[in-house]
Amino acid sequence: MKSYADMDETSADILKELGNIGTGNAVTSLSQMMGTPFDISSPSLHLAQVQEIYTLLEQSQEVEAGILVEMKGEITGQFLFLLNESFTNIILDEILGGGERNILELDDLERSLLSELGNIMCGSYIRALSALMDMEIDVSVPDICVDMGGAILSAPLSRVMSKSAEILLIENQFHIDHRSYSGRILFFPDPECLEPILEKLGIEM
Repeated sequence: MKSYADMDETSADILKELGNIGTGNAVTSLSQMMGTPFDISSPSLHLAQVQEIYTLLEQSQEVEAGILVEMKGEITGQFLFLLNESFTNIILDEILGGGERNILELDDLERSLLSELGNIMCGSYIRALSALMDMEIDVSVPDICVDMGGAILSAPLSRVMSKSAEILLIENQFHIDHRSYSGRILFFPDPECLEPILEKLGIEM
């Protein structure tokens, strides 16, 4: 079975380029959704060992909003978009207006908004992947979870650990009104999909 560890530098660079394409597509849609212009830094990508992910995120005990999207079709796997509490509140405030809210007790409108946000962010990467690979990829309705970061990660990581030792971490820094917020995407296609992906790109492993 192939794994991220088997990839050469060229293959890793292609995955990083997907990060750049996906980020560029997401910025325009997200800015329109929020009605607020913002900048985003070039994404930082890590091919990380599963056991390293909690250290890299450095937030397992902080409240996070997690938006999980399943990929189906010619490529299967999961995207998990993680937003820290402050960025989640900024997004909700910009779109719904300020006010008292507890992200641990989201109402239906707030959950729907975050679900759409997940569609925008994860969908941008998935569309970039689908176009570049010329492969059909379907996505599920996003699943929303607000909890400690470690608790959100436990379920998807348990799935990954049973199949592969590595995942792809895409870290984005959003800049709004001179403030910076982090948004992280965990991308873990099922390992059996890695070989056909690279074959589509003419890369041998």
